[in-house]
Amino acid sequence: MTAGKSVKAFWIFMVFLGFILLLLGFFTGDLMMWVVALLIGLLVRYCAYDLLFKKYDQKVAEIRQKYTQRKECEKK
Repeated sequence: MTAGKSVKAFWIFMVFLGFILLLLGFFTGDLMMWVVALLIGLLVRYCAYDLLFKKYDQKVAEIRQKYTQRKECEKK
């Protein structure tokens, strides 16, 4: 496994860990698990956004732009 893939795998693991902690905190009522899940989520958002989500967000923005252009052409 290359260095880029291992880093991406680590951040994906962190996303799943945060999700699992959030669910466990919900079922047990433990606020500390919620806080840890929130901190993991913030770390992923600010440290791994480019690696995990940037490409997807660019595709969605491109699709939205095409859709709005098509809607503008239909109005005219």
